[in-house]
Amino acid sequence: MNKFTRFAAVIPALIFLVIGLNWLINPTAAAQDLGMILQDGVGRSSQIGDMTAFFLGGSAMIILGLTTQNRTWLHAAAITVSLAAAFRVVAWLFHDASLAIDLIGAEIIFAGLILLSASKIRPENETD
Repeated sequence: MNKFTRFAAVIPALIFLVIGLNWLINPTAAAQDLGMILQDGVGRSSQIGDMTAFFLGGSAMIILGLTTQNRTWLHAAAITVSLAAAFRVVAWLFHDASLAIDLIGAEIIFAGLILLSASKIRPENETD
């Protein structure tokens, strides 16, 4: 169990990597997978740029945290994913969005897996 808890963040890292690459290779399918329609013009640029940055950046933070054994990277990834879940709720409460329970649940699970891995890294391995 110790190896699983130490490397639990690999699961969201790989999923984020695949989703991010899909935004680059097949943005129409990537948008559909998240319940979106691929926009035109600047909207498309924003969708592809922002979504790719979110997923590939999250994957990179997790991989950096695991390879350097610096939990700050893992905390940054967990904060980003947790905020996505929180802002989905805000969108539902204040902006007439659908409550995306399945996506919120996945984000909470991913944040938990990332934090589980972070908890196995000793603080003395971190640099300022």
